Amino acid sequence: MGEGARASPLLEAHRELGAKLTDFAGWSMPLQYAGIVAEHRVVRDAVGVFDVSHLGKLRVRGADGGAALQEALTADALSLPVGRARYALVLTEEAGCVDDVFVYRLADEEWLVVPNAANVEAVAEAIASSGGEPVDEWDRWAILAVQGPRSMALVDEVLPGTGAADLRMHEWTGVDVLGEPGILARTGYTGERGVELYAPAGRARPVFDALLEKGGVPVGLGARDTLRLEMGYALYGHELARDINPLEAGLGWAIAWDTPFRGRAALERVRAEGPRRTLFGVRCQSRGVPRQGYRVTRAGEQVATLTSGNFSPTLETGIGLALGDARRVPAEGDRVEIDARGRSLEAICVRPPFLRR
Repeated sequence: MGEGARASPLLEAHRELGAKLTDFAGWSMPLQYAGIVAEHRVVRDAVGVFDVSHLGKLRVRGADGGAALQEALTADALSLPVGRARYALVLTEEAGCVDDVFVYRLADEEWLVVPNAANVEAVAEAIASSGGEPVDEWDRWAILAVQGPRSMALVDEVLPGTGAADLRMHEWTGVDVLGEPGILARTGYTGERGVELYAPAGRARPVFDALLEKGGVPVGLGARDTLRLEMGYALYGHELARDINPLEAGLGWAIAWDTPFRGRAALERVRAEGPRRTLFGVRCQSRGVPRQGYRVTRAGEQVATLTSGNFSPTLETGIGLALGDARRVPAEGDRVEIDARGRSLEAICVRPPFLRR
């Protein structure tokens, strides 16, 4: 796999660890080290350390910036307390998904918006077109996701006094990262206990090395995908796209209906009429791995198309998310078939998440 033009501050560390690197949205990022299944299980059983420095980092300041975020995001950025973060969507006027992001309230008139790597420019444009002036800080921060049952103990050992174990879900605190200020947030994309550490780029390598020396295991983006899929989390380009609205993707909980977000009128019409499509899960009952784009059929009739599919290391079978016509979506427990390039995989319909953590 080819490498991207942009590099994480930890690129040389990944090479030294023997990572298989891949071009991810223009970034050279580790896909795997020892193997996706082994790394997946480390996160479920102990603690893994991900480099997710490719994620965007857009700082927004001022009263105009706050007003811009109210229009650009589906979350209520103005009511978000300092020290808290919130999941949000960026929509088109037609209510299609431009991206999903996390927004952190850093101070009274200061926020940090974290979009997906491929959509940083689109999210920045959405904020700017609403009157904000987002500052791209992609090269200022490295982001390390420390995830798994032992994550809090590991962080407290490497960065004593951070109080990682006391953080509530979607809460953040300022921390000292080897002499420079950083951010420790109770966020993640795995379904496990964990945090994301925003470390100054110049401190990324020593803190990464320390996390591994104390028992953390490096984990690549391949396992990050299987972990999020087991939890039924949406991924941009799969369950989220400009032709998929949040209600179809099952993300109505991420909508602050009393704020003036872009796309609200269109989304209110969808809410009134009911979404045309519905997202649901499938769990294979026969050997085989479902993949994005595979057809889901019942009694020979197509009822949905897979938006994501992979092997679940925890369940030891294939799982997937599928988007289908709301009028024809099978009920939970119904049997369906997945057309895997001419081979039929038997599956049952389930309601995500596939795991209860």
